Formats: sequence, structure tokens, C-alpha cells
Amino acid sequence: MYLTIKFKIVLTFSLIMIFSNLFSQTKIYVKNYFENGKIESEGWIKDNQKVDYWFFYYVNGTKKEEGHYVNDKKFKWWILYDENEIIQKKCEFYNDKLDGLAIVYKNGIIVRAEKYKKNIKIKQWESLSAFRKDNTLTSL
Repeated sequence: MYLTIKFKIVLTFSLIMIFSNLFSQTKIYVKNYFENGKIESEGWIKDNQKVDYWFFYYVNGTKKEEGHYVNDKKFKWWILYDENEIIQKKCEFYNDKLDGLAIVYKNGIIVRAEKYKKNIKIKQWESLSAFRKDNTLTSL
């Protein structure tokens, strides 16, 4: 009988630990709104931090920016828009800082490329030929 009670206690404790880990790791999709009722942002939250893909909007309801979060910090590629939802820039982030390439647009056309390291611009190209000259691409 003693082993049975001990087994039940261990089993109960194990189940509690498993379920608490499952719930603490659960992602939820959230939406935040401006006072005017239009959406301000939406995306995934896990452990009170932004994770995965997020969208942000202007007060007029058009998309402002979108991209990836890891542990509440911008990572990977982000797309930035003007108030008419026209793409202004596509850029790489690492640990919440511009880090990598940024492609700058004007009226939907690429006008230049920039390279950043820890939020500091280290290079800029005004033409595709200048970019190709500095960056060799290899095919697989």
C-alpha cells in the first residue's frame, strides 16, 4: 500500500510538471488596437515576449512594418512601408539591430542597397553593377 501511495504522489507530481511546462511554453496570438479602434499590431507572444512573425500598422490602418521576432528582439528580414503601404525598405536584423543587407525602394523601385553591422551603415551601392562588383554570388 505504501508503494501505491508513493507511486500516485510521484505520478501526480510528474503530471503537474508536464502540464505546467506545456502551458508555460504555449504561444498565443495577440492583437493590439489604437484608440480609434484600428489595429496597431498583431503577432505571437510566448513567455511575455514577442516571437515569430509580427505586423505593425499606422493609425490609418495601413501596414507599417512586418517581420520576425526572437525573444522580443527583431531578427531576420523586415519589410518597412510608408503610410500608403508602399515598400520603403527590406532589411535584415540581428538582436534588434540592423545587421546585414538593406534594400531601399522609391515608388516601388529599388534605388540602392546598404550594408549594416550592429546598426551602423558600413557600405552603400547605388547600382546593381556596383553591388555585383563587391558581392559575388555563387550558384548551387
